[in-house]
Amino acid sequence: MRLRSGRWCTAGMGAAVLVLAAACGNDGGAPDYGPYAIHGDDDFDRQPSRIRGIFAESVRLADHIVFATDIDPDLTTVRGGGISADDRGFHENALSPQQRAAARPFGVAGSFGIAAANRPAGDGPPQKYLAVSLTAFRDERSATAAAAEMARVDFEASPDNAPVGVDAFPAALSHWRPGVPSLGSLMAWKNVVIRVYAELPDPDPGRLVDMVTTTYRKQVAGLAGFDTAPVPDPATVALDPDGLLIRLVRTGDPLADPKTFAAFGVRAYSALSPEPPHTFSKYSGSGVTTLAVSHNKYLYRMRDSKAAAQYGRDLAADPENSEYTWMRNVRGLTAATCSQATRPDPKSVQARRYRCVVVRDGYVAVVYSNTETDVRQLAAAQYTIMGGPR
Repeated sequence: MRLRSGRWCTAGMGAAVLVLAAACGNDGGAPDYGPYAIHGDDDFDRQPSRIRGIFAESVRLADHIVFATDIDPDLTTVRGGGISADDRGFHENALSPQQRAAARPFGVAGSFGIAAANRPAGDGPPQKYLAVSLTAFRDERSATAAAAEMARVDFEASPDNAPVGVDAFPAALSHWRPGVPSLGSLMAWKNVVIRVYAELPDPDPGRLVDMVTTTYRKQVAGLAGFDTAPVPDPATVALDPDGLLIRLVRTGDPLADPKTFAAFGVRAYSALSPEPPHTFSKYSGSGVTTLAVSHNKYLYRMRDSKAAAQYGRDLAADPENSEYTWMRNVRGLTAATCSQATRPDPKSVQARRYRCVVVRDGYVAVVYSNTETDVRQLAAAQYTIMGGPR
């Protein structure tokens, strides 16, 4: 269901995460929350917003997209992708301006794409290349009409293009592009248009059709569970249907953004990373089910409390991009473990000198600050808000 699927973000992937699971008790004394509220607020989801809704629908699509390495294990170099629709329109870079214009009248509700090759751009011999995008429309009829119009304008872009059939998927609209030897294909699946673009070394239409067929087969399977209910107005789509963001202390504006305020499923998060299959395996294998970011805080919902405890121990032993040393913890809160960076993280734009990790039930949170007192206050508030009603 659209209102029951939560998702998260890219911002935490480069940050060091340190977690130490501990007992969730309080050793006495009034907690010092400083300026922070200890009650969650879903005000960002109460009013209609096209900005929020199209973003949220795009992230839902990302949680179902196929990875290029699922099609061909050589396609390990990510060459683009991400959220490709917003309140200003449809801006999928892999599509021509004519295709984007053709899609807009049919009600784009969200879009996400991913592209990968067997080598970086400009390096080496002719490449393998695959781009896949998912675009949700307001309903099935609109998606079918959009796919037909997008395929038509793309086919007519060159007199040398030639139609090609994909026998396993007769609804797919495909054509051979001899100018840059490749195959482009679009297919409506319920209210989603799947777009596939493929290149191969020494290409011929038959081999490209095989690659496109494999992509469609795995992508359609990946869409299992996607909520295909009509989206007459994307402004009504919720950003945080699973209630992750309301379990994070508010420290900034709640504006939907993949780096500062979002909730993602593990696959969506992974699709935005430089190494999607590795990232997906890392997090799903640890028992992470959904993730969220809210400015200087990250929240991981785990499979259960046992997984949270183990994940904490694992991350405590692997500080990733920064070296941290233990510091005095939050008074009276044994569930929080705090540390201080001994050197800056070269991959982090933000300064994060102090960090506390909080474990409660099946959740793990990581909070950052540049002052020692503030990070302890933030950790105390974060622990309290994580215990809110489910």
